[in-house]
Amino acid sequence: MGVQSMSNRERCHAILDSFTDGQLASIISLLTSAKALADEAADDAYCLQLYNNYMASDDKGDFVSIEDAAASLGISL
Repeated sequence: MGVQSMSNRERCHAILDSFTDGQLASIISLLTSAKALADEAADDAYCLQLYNNYMASDDKGDFVSIEDAAASLGISL
């Protein structure tokens, strides 16, 4: 199977198979850090979208009391 016809997952497996166990320990650390950064970036993008939606909303600045918020969720204070 040529490199062009391999999926990204298959290509990664092929590369990983070429490392020693000692090298793989370092790769695991790198991948764990990369995954955490990717997750954080996704969280940041989600929060930014929420903020942008809020800034574009017509009811921006309209406040709801804690009592009204609780009541809308069916919670008695």
